[in-house]
Amino acid sequence: MSVLFLRMGTCAVVLRAESLVVVNPVGAQEVRYDDIRAVVAGSAAGLKVVTVRGETLSPMVFGGSLVDLLFGTSEKAALEIRQRLPRARRPSAKGEPVKRTLVRPCRPADVLLAVAVVSGIAGGVIGLID
Repeated sequence: MSVLFLRMGTCAVVLRAESLVVVNPVGAQEVRYDDIRAVVAGSAAGLKVVTVRGETLSPMVFGGSLVDLLFGTSEKAALEIRQRLPRARRPSAKGEPVKRTLVRPCRPADVLLAVAVVSGIAGGVIGLID
């Protein structure tokens, strides 16, 4: 459970100088600002980023969050992202695909997962010995 909570707790939307990075529990996605077509803050507490190639990025950090529902953080994030978008966007033919990281490192969660696996194996071996 700790691994799950650590991975969920480290989700984020990172605004870099030239690109936007969506960090989800397992992977991450990066897209350049000039490849973003629309940023939509959903009514059900969510944020969606649509690229010129039709790909949709959905950050888990806003999905179903009570904090977002109460304070409107997805709307604030959408405004901040829209301010960084250039006036002239790329046509879809020239748009770059979203860069994806399938498994992002999360050292505390990975250490806890390794300890859990080792403990499970050790418990199984000890159970066989008895």
